[in-house]
Amino acid sequence: MTVQRQYTLPNCNLKLEGLNTGDDTDPMAPLTVVLNSECIFPGTPHVLSGGREFLDALVKTVSDYAQSLLSGIPYPLPEEVSAAQPVVLKPGEHHRHHLMATVTAADGTATRQTLELNSVQLFDLVEAVDQLLADTLTLPDLTLQLSSLDRRHARPAEPMAQRAVPAAVGLSTLAAAAALFFLPPVPEFEVQRRESEGASLSELVEQEAANLAEAESSPDDSETAAGDRGDGADPDDDATAADPIAAGVALDRLATAAAITNADTLSELAAELEDSLADALDADVVFEDDLIYRVAVSESGDILGYKYENDPALINVDSTPLPELTFIPVEPTATTDEAVAQFLVTFDEAGEVTAEPIDADELTDADSEE
Repeated sequence: MTVQRQYTLPNCNLKLEGLNTGDDTDPMAPLTVVLNSECIFPGTPHVLSGGREFLDALVKTVSDYAQSLLSGIPYPLPEEVSAAQPVVLKPGEHHRHHLMATVTAADGTATRQTLELNSVQLFDLVEAVDQLLADTLTLPDLTLQLSSLDRRHARPAEPMAQRAVPAAVGLSTLAAAAALFFLPPVPEFEVQRRESEGASLSELVEQEAANLAEAESSPDDSETAAGDRGDGADPDDDATAADPIAAGVALDRLATAAAITNADTLSELAAELEDSLADALDADVVFEDDLIYRVAVSESGDILGYKYENDPALINVDSTPLPELTFIPVEPTATTDEAVAQFLVTFDEAGEVTAEPIDADELTDADSEE
């Protein structure tokens, strides 16, 4: 029995006419044989029609084109109508879609027709095809064969430049790490002090300290002479013999020096000598007895030497400023021809300092007695 199925939408009508199988009186018998199919778009004079081959091509082409539009992935669709592809759908300008098909007339002649569809007509065509595929009473064997596209057809979600950034960063990091790994380590130098050098330095320090101590101490027998002072020996002889250069220079080297005889010069030198000794004397020093020294002074006021005149002067010489103020030449034993004046310098118990010039004749007599 001839059965007709129609899928009507506002902008597209899809009609099928064919035969059903089974009981002719059963209205639910499915349509299994297609005799003719028509695709009509209201408002257009053209009608696309054909048999089962036309219907299969229309269903596949419309489904593939709709999937391409919805997914945004360009599907490889045919561009021209051929015997193997009687229906072609491709995009046009201004949101138009060109539906091309080969239509066979009743007399068997085939003609090519092209319809320009807007978006609404295309959507209704897609809906009509979907209703046909969902209808179980029409062509139960008609199914849409869907297959996944090859990866090369998919458009990347990110541009190639952005996708290459992580890889480039990773390679750069790996190269930097490899370069740092293969860099030679910086050698570390430790300053090691050799024990021999340390020992030599210690010995030099100890030797220098011993030399300084020996230079500061009096290399004479003055202490021995002071210890034996009770035998009535003359302290002048012991002082001169015991300490010739320790606190100053022995007066022996001044034996050939000319004497200063000018009274004014002697007075000025005496006053200057008293002032310098008094200023240098420690204010806290207290003497139990008077200390008497014979002191030689140059014309410029420099103390060139001194000699002990009594026992307290020998014992307390370090408490006086004479050792510090005495000029010690490079060669203490060398004689000098410089004019000098000699004074008797007294440090009394009250801390007063007096300097009295010694007459040249008295000085000559004293030296001859010695």
